Amino acid sequence: MKRKHLWLVDLLLVVSFLISRPMPARTQDERLVLALYYAWFDWSTWEESLPDKPLQPYLSSAAIDRHVQEAQRAGIDALVLAWYGPSMENNPTEPNFRALLDEARSYETYAAISVDLGAPNFLQTTVAVQDALKVLRDQHARHSAYLRVDGKPVIFFWRQEIFSVNSWKAIRNEVDPNRQMIWIAEGANLDYLAAFDGLYLYSVAWSDEPDSVLVRWGNEVRAWNQAHDTFRYWIATVMPGYNDLVTGRSDAFVRARDGGDFYRTCWGGAIRSEADWVVITSFNEWMEGTYIEPSVNYGDAYLDLTSELAADYRSADFMPAPTATPVLTPTTTPVLTPTATPVITPTATPVITPTATPYITPTATPIPTETPIRFSTPTLTPTPTFPPTAVLPPAPTHAYATITPTSPPKRPMMPVEGTTPKGCAILPALLPLLVAGVINFKRR
Repeated sequence: MKRKHLWLVDLLLVVSFLISRPMPARTQDERLVLALYYAWFDWSTWEESLPDKPLQPYLSSAAIDRHVQEAQRAGIDALVLAWYGPSMENNPTEPNFRALLDEARSYETYAAISVDLGAPNFLQTTVAVQDALKVLRDQHARHSAYLRVDGKPVIFFWRQEIFSVNSWKAIRNEVDPNRQMIWIAEGANLDYLAAFDGLYLYSVAWSDEPDSVLVRWGNEVRAWNQAHDTFRYWIATVMPGYNDLVTGRSDAFVRARDGGDFYRTCWGGAIRSEADWVVITSFNEWMEGTYIEPSVNYGDAYLDLTSELAADYRSADFMPAPTATPVLTPTTTPVLTPTATPVITPTATPVITPTATPYITPTATPIPTETPIRFSTPTLTPTPTFPPTAVLPPAPTHAYATITPTSPPKRPMMPVEGTTPKGCAILPALLPLLVAGVINFKRR
């Protein structure tokens, strides 16, 4: 009986270890590759007039496992989920983030949160934001799969400019007075670096030269660091393209993918800007056409391209090449032939040509270019319980298909679904073994 008892104890210890096993630590000098991730889609999303659709239409709650595997295959270190806070009412981002953490742990990868302040029904006061961040700090950030750098949980923000810098300082002092977290702000206002630990741009698709934009803003962040004798992260944004015509926005536009060239240009700019991290906009933002997940038009092409370009970024040499030391050739000493009456020829006084003072062209302070943002937050709608009957066409066999943008349709209603999160998958699998062991124990 004692042996049976010990067997049950050992089994419980194994289960406990598998659930709480530590994840590999990340450090500041690592070049992380992250991707913005959206988990509020349901079947009605794929009924919209999108120029492209996923290979496998999905409910967000049912696709998280597959998305984690696809992101990992593409060389992405963490999916950063847009989060409306801890409320469970009409808010799929909270239960789906819980599920994302569990799935990330099962594949030994990571997840993080982007606090989304763009929804009119969530996080619109400093008190609400403060309370939400405390839940994030005390619950989600303690999960072993939450992204940490040097032991500090990483939190992105979107549209933090709805509050002033001083308001954010007050929130930070209340939530994180000892600066035990890493807060990353979005946008082109360097003043927010007084309250945040880094900066990224949500979009660079508005520019014909996204690489130059990234280099410029990387230099701006480093100049701010030097002026304030501190360190702030520069996170470069890379995008495969952009197409938000389906939203019906008055300023909607298309940035063509050009067979992957726009994406390559962005990654080149990230390397030239010596970015501390890279963030991909996005893994699956379908309403703005910035997705890299497998699609009808492109298949797996952008996952494969991401893997290639992420490897290039991680292996790039950011250190400038050392300047070669000039080799000095000794001058031969002339042999003087004496004459009977040596004539001393005075040495000509060398004419010193003044060195021209180099003209230093002052670097123009760049005018912050407004970063396009997601102006409208999708209106949440109830989840239909039936799958779509439409059958999507198979993916083309070529790597990059040409997409002809459709004319702007009506403004869509962004669907949501509130399926409860999946728990850790190992406990249901082991439950029958535990029950059988207890019954066996009692019988004997």
